[in-house]
Amino acid sequence: MKKEILLGIGAFSMLIASCGGESGEGNGTDTTATDTTPAVVWNEYTVDTAASVVNWKSYAKVGDTSKYHTGWLKLESGNITTTDSAGISTLTAGELTFDMASATEAAGATDLDMHLEGVDFFDVANHATSTFTFESFDGTNATGTLSIIGKTASISAPAVVTITPEQVTVVVDMFLVDFLALEVPFFTAETKLKADKQHDPKIEVTATIVANRN
Repeated sequence: MKKEILLGIGAFSMLIASCGGESGEGNGTDTTATDTTPAVVWNEYTVDTAASVVNWKSYAKVGDTSKYHTGWLKLESGNITTTDSAGISTLTAGELTFDMASATEAAGATDLDMHLEGVDFFDVANHATSTFTFESFDGTNATGTLSIIGKTASISAPAVVTITPEQVTVVVDMFLVDFLALEVPFFTAETKLKADKQHDPKIEVTATIVANRN
């Protein structure tokens, strides 16, 4: 009986040894998983306010493109963040601050410039700046939130983004900003007029944003 017990223990020990010999630990094989996730590098850029500009075009009447004003708006400051992963650069974040007192009519209509600074439009005394906060870029359209005279609007605009190690350039094609939806007083007041007396509240906007590596 004692001999049978010893034989049984021996057989069990051989079974354990056999199983162990087939495992990674038993044959010396390293089974540690290798992390193949590409490293992500974050890059910060500062907007070049001298090289960046927002252009605007406004029409005298809805549906009438024969009479219009054009002009520009300068940036006060801004920053852009990109990420590099597996050789691919992506626009990740950004915020732009606009100097509303810089709004200028291209033909030199200084009276219009002063009007734009007043309470009917941008109320520069109380809202010296406006901001655009970038949220996403799908390869075709840049999307974000515009904040102006205390109001906000979601903006999506076609854009071409060029990223190099030293510079980011964002060329924004024409999109519309609805100043009536933003409750700009001038356009809100005009809703009381006949339709043919109202200015078009939708302003055409294009922009070029240049930012340099920190």
